[in-house]
Amino acid sequence: MFRHLSLIFVFLMLGFLAKGQEGFRVILSSGKNYKKTEKGYFELKNGTPLSKKDQIEVLPNGLVILMDSEGRLLEIELEGQYNMATLDLNELYPPSELIYTEWEKFYHPKRNLEAWPPNHYVKEPSSFVDLHLNFPSSTEVYGRYIQLDWADIQDQYQVRFWSEYDQIFETHNVDSIHFSIDLLSGSLAFKDIFGVEVFAKNSKRSTGVYFLDKLSPPDKELLDQALRTFPKEGTMLTELTKAIMLENRGLYADAATAYQSLITRYGNRLAPFYQSYLNRFGY
Repeated sequence: MFRHLSLIFVFLMLGFLAKGQEGFRVILSSGKNYKKTEKGYFELKNGTPLSKKDQIEVLPNGLVILMDSEGRLLEIELEGQYNMATLDLNELYPPSELIYTEWEKFYHPKRNLEAWPPNHYVKEPSSFVDLHLNFPSSTEVYGRYIQLDWADIQDQYQVRFWSEYDQIFETHNVDSIHFSIDLLSGSLAFKDIFGVEVFAKNSKRSTGVYFLDKLSPPDKELLDQALRTFPKEGTMLTELTKAIMLENRGLYADAATAYQSLITRYGNRLAPFYQSYLNRFGY
């Protein structure tokens, strides 16, 4: 039917009632790809819903990942035209309620698809104006490592850790605009909550203090259980799904860290996810 259509991954969740194939959603569109309708051609955007009447066209070096209404995920990488009505899903493994729920929550209704940056767009650090961290405010945290990122205002920086009693208990002088926090390091391992600030030493500018509050054991166990449904050897799409799960749950420092890690591992085709995350908070 078409030459290259491969299953990325599927997960089986007990008790899932199949919804029936009603259509697709574009999980990721990398490169120049188009949706053809009765009204003409429209560039595919992340999150675009597709009906059975639609046709998509994948151009050279393009990649489209689709999710059907039962949470099954498909990758289309070979250029060509594909009719949604004739996609044969009979040979796929059982559907995943987890994947369907997380991606639908991520894209609908709070995401404005028109606000997504172009797939080739990566925002340069020099285009930032305000000095702030790469998450919007104090937040709960789940993972071990948190990657801090802030605007380059051509200064010398100091990362400061604050106690809940408004006292600085540790400082780090850094030569870049990135800093990784290990929540199991000696000074942080037994702290459930602490503040972090980036201070520009020459201009005396500050991000302000953002407090990181470690998830309670019951909440952490619930998220552990959800993430254990993923294969141990993750793919690009499994790791991306984990990142959007973290954002869906308001774990913004973890989500920002996950998006940055994805770009490092898989390249700039995933940069629009991080840039769109920053755009949602006005960065």
